[in-house]
Amino acid sequence: MKSFIHWTLVALLTGFSFPAFASPAAELNLWKHDPFLYGPCGHCGNFVQFKANKNREEFKDFNLYTQTGYYSVVLYGPANTTMTLFGEENYRTDKGFLIIVKKDDTVVQIENLDEFPPGKWVDVKAQKRWSGAYSVYFQPYPLFKNNVRSGKWGKWWKALPNVPDPVS
Repeated sequence: MKSFIHWTLVALLTGFSFPAFASPAAELNLWKHDPFLYGPCGHCGNFVQFKANKNREEFKDFNLYTQTGYYSVVLYGPANTTMTLFGEENYRTDKGFLIIVKKDDTVVQIENLDEFPPGKWVDVKAQKRWSGAYSVYFQPYPLFKNNVRSGKWGKWWKALPNVPDPVS
């Protein structure tokens, strides 16, 4: 019974982000984790919400913007939903970026935004009870996961010759 209550609570706190739930509308929740402020819970804090097709050039109005810690991602939407997080405001690429392309309709969760090899597309398989499948392209910058500053929906990288199309 304790296990059921625990998992029910986790589902509520993460916005029903278990992969068993299909996600028809695109939305990204960028969670801010600060173990000194919220403890080991992880999702006890607030998040920046990106609604479908509503880019955010910056989010200084986010109440934890200047707080220490790092970001993680919960991405909802159908297959081929594409979102890019930038380490600089106004979608500038000089402080790194991470392109995420969903491969199925299940919710994608990325706990560590810095864990991917730089400069190439990587396919990540679905993980049962955790995350759907996705592809990522990571252009690193020191402490990128701590310093996400803007986000943009869709494919934008025609102007960057070093970023090819994602692996099919």
